[in-house]
Formats: sequence, C-alpha cells, structure tokens
Amino acid sequence: MGIFLISQPGKRLRRKAMEQEQQKPQLLKVLLILTFIGSGLTMFSNLFIFGFFNQIKALLAAQGSTYSFMGSKMDLTPFFQISAAFYLVQGLLSGLSFTGAVFMWDLRKIGFHFYTLAQICLLIVPMLFVHGLPFPGMELLISFLFVFWYYKFLKIMH
Repeated sequence: MGIFLISQPGKRLRRKAMEQEQQKPQLLKVLLILTFIGSGLTMFSNLFIFGFFNQIKALLAAQGSTYSFMGSKMDLTPFFQISAAFYLVQGLLSGLSFTGAVFMWDLRKIGFHFYTLAQICLLIVPMLFVHGLPFPGMELLISFLFVFWYYKFLKIMH
C-alpha cells in the first residue's frame, strides 16, 4: 500500500510532463533549442575568457596579438583592452537568457521575462564597456524577432 501511494505522484508528474510536451508547438521548440545553443555557448565563452583573462592576455602578448585563420589576419588586441568585468557581465546575462529558455521549455511565463530582460541588457552593456561601437542593428533585429516569437507563445505558458 505504501509503495502504491509513493508511486502515484510520480505517475502524475510524468503524465503532466507528457501533456506539456505534446502541447508545446514545434516552432517554440526550435526557438528554444537555438536559444540554448546561442546563450549556452556565449555564457561559456564569456565566463571562460573572464576566468582566464590575465593568462590569455599574457599568452597573446608573448605570441603576438595577431591571429591568422585561412589567410585572413585579425588583431585581437582590442578584445583585451576591455575590462575583464565586461566578460563577466556578458556571461551572467547570457546565463540569465539561458535560464529564461529553460523556464520557457517548461512553459513558465517567468522565463519570457528573464529572457527579455537579459536581451535588453545584452544590447546595452557593450555600449557601456566599449566606446565607439556602431549601433547594434543586427543584434537588435535578432533579439526583437526572438522576443516577438516568444511573446506569441505566452498564451500557452502558465
């Protein structure tokens, strides 16, 4: 009898998860997977750079700050004239965006708010740390499109 009572809540949770998965539109799944990839990689790379900022800076100083790939050269010096705090803030905001996507995967509205807040801040923060940047038109467009499409799915979230 005790085992039966314990197993029933687990069955209800699995059934609820299956129902949510069935009602989740395919486009929402695709958008969320793209967000997991983009925000996850951005979070990882920014936090990695923050964690090893001084070592990477010293390595580039020792080897030269020019990077060559497939015949094109790139000067990496400007990336390390920025404060290390920039990479920390960018990494944490990308983590907030990722967290929002996780909540939206579970069809929770709070995820939309986390994601939207993170995207707005990710558009503003580079202008605070890096002076002379051009207007982030493409970033604004992509962020707007994702927020717009997530907004369209708010009615199925709780």
